[in-house]
This record gives sequence, structure tokens and C-alpha cells, in this order.
Amino acid sequence: MSRNKMCVWFAVLGFAAVCGFFVGCKGLAIRPTAAPSDVLGPYELDSDGFITDWLVVGPFPNPGDRPDNKGFHVDYLKNYGGEANYVPVNGNEVAKDDKTIVKWAQYQSRHYSRINFFSIDHLGLGYNEEDILVYAGCLLECENDMQLELKIGSDDGYKLWLDHKLIGQQHIYRAAYQDQETYPVKLLKGTHIVLIKVDQDYGSFEFMMRVVTPDGKRATGIKVWN
Repeated sequence: MSRNKMCVWFAVLGFAAVCGFFVGCKGLAIRPTAAPSDVLGPYELDSDGFITDWLVVGPFPNPGDRPDNKGFHVDYLKNYGGEANYVPVNGNEVAKDDKTIVKWAQYQSRHYSRINFFSIDHLGLGYNEEDILVYAGCLLECENDMQLELKIGSDDGYKLWLDHKLIGQQHIYRAAYQDQETYPVKLLKGTHIVLIKVDQDYGSFEFMMRVVTPDGKRATGIKVWN
């Protein structure tokens, strides 16, 4: 991405962040057509409304034993404006406390609704690696104003931000099943930033998110960008 394009992209996103978002009353109005040419997409929700195209970065440490794993409460993006203000961008670097560097990169899960972090090559995770966490993000473009539900399943817990607002969290240890939590939202026409942080104690490490109408059907008129 050229320096000029990056400046324009972040200026637009910065203005949107200042405008803010309140579930049910306001939304962002950023259009992907105004974004840099190397933004990835658009992609479709799958047949059940699951988002299968994400940008992912990690792993980060999540030390301790349940129920006291500490990473859930640590903002590993604090040097980049913080979790609540962060905008995932493909290829952007994040420096960890141990001075190692991780990069945001795309993951496409074409055949499964679950995003299994152990299957994401660029994370470099060992099988059943323990005490870690990962961030994932995407952009949702709405063709019109929409009343929707975001439905989450996770293993283990998560924090979920929509347009820089924390709309849900579960500090919990569990297996992931479809639609464990539901978050009703009103999204105005335009593009909306989704960021999720998923933590891992031990065992499986995955999450799933789908976008549906209030009656549970796959939302139409939604595009996904990375």
C-alpha cells in the first residue's frame, strides 16, 4: 500500500471512529470503494450466514490457570491505539512484549463455519497449544440500513467490538457451539468494523460468527472485506 493511500484510508477510518457507533442508533458510513485497492474482497457470507473470511493475528500470551488466565484482560494492541480503537489491516505488524513481531494476514475457511486457529498456518501454533489468545477482524458492508443479529460460538472466551464499541464478552471455558450468544444490532448503510479477541486455556481453540436477520435467516445485502 502506498503511503498516500494508507493516509487516506486511516483518515477516513479515524473520522468514522470519532463519529462513534451506538448499537441501534448510529453506524459508520465508510464505503469499500473508497478504500485502498489492496483491501481484500468482497466476500459473501456462507449459506447459513457465517463469516468465513477473516484477518487474523497472534498468538499472544494468556498465562494462568482457569478461571484466572490473565491475557483476556490485557490489551495487546495498547501501543497501536488500543483494542477499542484498532482497525485490522492486512500485513500490519504488531510488536509483542517480548519484541517479536506478528502480522495480520488473511484466513479463508471455505468448507467450515468454524475458524479453527490450529488450522491457520501463519499463526504457527502447535497442536492443542495452551494459554494463548488471537485477534480476528473484518469489515462488514451493508447495502442498506439493517436490523441484524450477530451470533457467536467460541472455545474458549472472547471480547467482541463493533465499530470500536465493546458489545459483548464471555470470560468462560467451554466447547464452541453455534449461536451460544446473540447480539441484536442496527447497522446503517456503509461499512462496519468487527474485531474479536478469542482466548485459549487448553484443548480446542476456535470460534464462529454468523450474521442473520431477527428471524434467524442468513442476512442478504452483506459483503465482507478484509
